[in-house]
Amino acid sequence: MRFPQATVGRPRPLTRHVRHALPLALASLCLSPAQGEEATGDTKLTEVVVTATRSSAPAELIPGTVTTIDRATMDRRQVKDIADLLADEPDVAVPRDMRRFGAGQINIRGIEDNRILMLVDGIRAADFRSPGSTNYDGANRDIPDPDFLKQVEIVRGPASSLYGSDAIGGVVGFLTLDPEDLLKNGKTQAVGGKIGYHQEDRSTRASAYLAAGNEQVKGLLMVGHSDGHEMDNQGSRDVSGFTRTSPNPQSFHSTDVLAKLSLTPAPSHQLKLTLEAKDKETTTDIRRIANLSGTSLSKISRNLGDDALERDRVSLDYSYLPADPHWFDRLSAKAFYQEQRSDNGNYQLRSNTTTSCSASSSGTRNCAVDQRFHFKQGQQGLSLVMEKAAQALASQYLTWGAEWQRTRTEEVKYTTRTDLASGVSQDNLLGENFPKSDFPKGHMDQVGLFLQDEFRFFGERLRVTPGVRYDQYRLTPESDSLYRPLFGKTAVSKDGSRVSAKLAAALQLTSAWSAYGQYVEGFRPPNYEQVNRYFYNTSQFYGVLGNPDLKPETSRGLEVGAKYVTPRSSAQVALFHNRYQDFIDYAKLASGDPRALPSPFRSTYLYQNLSRVTIHGFELRGQWQASRHLAFNAAYAYAYGENQETGAPINSIDPRRLTAAVQWTPDSTHGGEMRLRAAGPTTRVDDSQVTKGFFHPGGYGVVDVNAWWQVQPNTRVQVGVTNLFDRRYWLWSDIRGASLPASDPAPDFYTQPGRNFSVTLKYDL
Repeated sequence: MRFPQATVGRPRPLTRHVRHALPLALASLCLSPAQGEEATGDTKLTEVVVTATRSSAPAELIPGTVTTIDRATMDRRQVKDIADLLADEPDVAVPRDMRRFGAGQINIRGIEDNRILMLVDGIRAADFRSPGSTNYDGANRDIPDPDFLKQVEIVRGPASSLYGSDAIGGVVGFLTLDPEDLLKNGKTQAVGGKIGYHQEDRSTRASAYLAAGNEQVKGLLMVGHSDGHEMDNQGSRDVSGFTRTSPNPQSFHSTDVLAKLSLTPAPSHQLKLTLEAKDKETTTDIRRIANLSGTSLSKISRNLGDDALERDRVSLDYSYLPADPHWFDRLSAKAFYQEQRSDNGNYQLRSNTTTSCSASSSGTRNCAVDQRFHFKQGQQGLSLVMEKAAQALASQYLTWGAEWQRTRTEEVKYTTRTDLASGVSQDNLLGENFPKSDFPKGHMDQVGLFLQDEFRFFGERLRVTPGVRYDQYRLTPESDSLYRPLFGKTAVSKDGSRVSAKLAAALQLTSAWSAYGQYVEGFRPPNYEQVNRYFYNTSQFYGVLGNPDLKPETSRGLEVGAKYVTPRSSAQVALFHNRYQDFIDYAKLASGDPRALPSPFRSTYLYQNLSRVTIHGFELRGQWQASRHLAFNAAYAYAYGENQETGAPINSIDPRRLTAAVQWTPDSTHGGEMRLRAAGPTTRVDDSQVTKGFFHPGGYGVVDVNAWWQVQPNTRVQVGVTNLFDRRYWLWSDIRGASLPASDPAPDFYTQPGRNFSVTLKYDL
C-alpha cells in the first residue's frame, strides 16, 4: 500500500533555477583575474547586531539582554542543528521530540512555540505545529544549514514595538553569509568547503561555497548535504512498545542550497537577490510511540513514519545611502516570498483491534492504516526601514518604517484503512471521512507601522529610546471543499489592531560601567487553527472547536541591569519580570455549557483565552581575556514562573542552568576549548497535567572538549568530544514535551547521548 501522492519529490522551479542558472553566472564572474589568493581563516565578526534595533548597533550599547553567536564559534563547536547552536545559552532551550521529529522550536525564558519570533535574513520562519501525544504529524520551524550562517542574534523579552505580532517572548535572528563576507582584502574569488562526521547520530555532513565578483557585481553559491540516523541515547532495551529504551531507528537525508547575487550599480545603491531551497526526508521505524502503559495506542503493532520538509525562498533587498541626506541617512527595502511544505506519512499495522480499527480498543480484527498529513504555509511581504541621525533638543537617531505580510495556510489529511482479512479498503477511520481539512484554507494579512527614536544626552552618556508600533491584522478563510464542519458551523473572518510600546534607557556610569532599564510589550493574534478549527471524532464522541471570539495574547516586560565592558573583559547582570495575559489553549467545556457539541458527543474542547502568567528571574554573564592565549566565559540563568489564576508552576521553564568555557590558543595554528553545561534538578513542576505526575530529572554537569589544528594555511581540522565523562542525564525540555510520567518504566529512552566524538575537515582557498 502506498501513500497518496504528495508534493514530495516533484520538480520545483526555484530549486531547478538555483542549481542550473547560478553556477553559470558565478562561473562567468570567475573569469576575471584573481587577486588576493592568500588563504583566510575563520571569518571574525564584531558584536554588531541588527535584530534588537532594526539598525546596526554594538551589542553592549543596547539596553537589554542580547547575545550573538558568530561564524568562528559555530565552526569551533561543529554545530549541526539548532539545538547545538543554542546549547550554551542558559536561558534558551530547544525542546526535542525524541520519538520522531527532533528539534524544531525555541524556548526563551520559559516562552516557546510560535510565541518566539524567528527571522532568517529578516524573514519570518513558518509556524511550528506540535506533534502531540500520538506523534502522527508535526511541522518544525526550519532554518538554513548552519554552515550558511554568519551570525545568530538572540533578543530576550517582548519585542512587538519593532516586529509586531509573535514577538511575545523574544526574537532570534539568523543571518546568512553574503559574498562580501568571503571576498575580503581585494579577493575576487573564494572557494572552500568542509566535511564532517558526528558519532551521536552517525551523520556525514558536507558543504561547499563559491564566491566571486568585483566592486560592482558579487555572487555566492553554497550547497550543503547531510545523511544520518537517529540521535543516540543511553538506553539499551531494543524492544517494541512503551518499555523500549533504545532510540527509534531513523535515517535522514537533507540538501540545502543558498545563492546570492549582489549588485552595486553606484556607490550609494545596492541590490541583493537571494534564493534558498531545502529538501529533507526522514524515515522512522517508530517502535516506541507512547508512554504510560501497554493500553496507550497498544493496538499499533507497527508504525513507519515518512516525513518530508521542503522550503523555498526568494528575496530582493535594496539599500540606499544618499550622498546628501535630507529625510534619511539610510533606506532599506525588502520584498520576499517563502513557502514551506511539511508532509507526514504513517503506515500502521493494528492488531487485535475493533472493526473500526481503533488504536487502543480490543477486538478480533487486524488492519492496516495508511495516513498522510499535508501542511503548507506560504509567506509574501514587503518592508521599508529608514534611519536618520538628527540634532534638535538632543542628538537623536530615528528608525521608522512600514511592513506588510500575507501568510497563506492550508492542510489536508488523507487516511485509508484496509481490513487484512477481507482486503477491503475504505477512506475513513473512527468516524472521519477522508480526505478532509480540520480548518479551511485561508490567509492572514498583517500591516505594521513603527517608529523608534534614540535620544542621546550629556555627551551621549545617557540614551533614552521610546518606540511605538501600530499593527492591523485580518484573518480571511477561503473556499475549501475539504472543510466540512457540522451543526451549522461555518468559517469566519477575524480582524483587529494593536499598539505596542517600548521605553528603554541606558546610562554610562564610568568608562567601563553602564546601567540600563527597559519596558517592552508584545502581542500575538489568534491564528487560522484557533479561530476556525472543527475536529470531530464520531467513534469516541469528542470534538475540538475553534473560537472566533478569541483575544490576542499579550505580554509586558521589565528588565533592569548593568554592563561592564573593557578591552579584555565584559560582564552583565540582568533582572527581568514579564507578565503574559490571555494565552490561548483549548480546554474541556463543562457539562451543560451551551457552546458544547450536542448529543451523542460526550466531550467538547474549545480554544479559549486561559492563562495569566508571570515569569521573573535573573541572569549573569561574563568574559575575561586573561592573556593573549587564555580566555574564560560563563553564564548563569534562573527563572521562576507562576500561573496567576491557579498558583501552579509554569512547566515550560527550565531549572537553573550554568554554562562555562575556557579557551586556550597558544598560537595561530592550534588551540582547544573545554566547556561545562550544567543544570539543577527539576523540582518546581505542575504535576496535575500528567496522571501520577511528571518524571523529574535530576541535575547534571556535562563536560565537552574541542581542539583544532591549522594543518596548512588553508586547511583546518576540528575534533570534539561531547559528554566527555559519559554522564547519564535528561533535559527537562524533552521530558515535559513527551509528557513522561514518573511511573514510566523506561525513562532512559529520553536520555541524552553518552560520550561521542565529531571531526571536521575545513578547506578554504
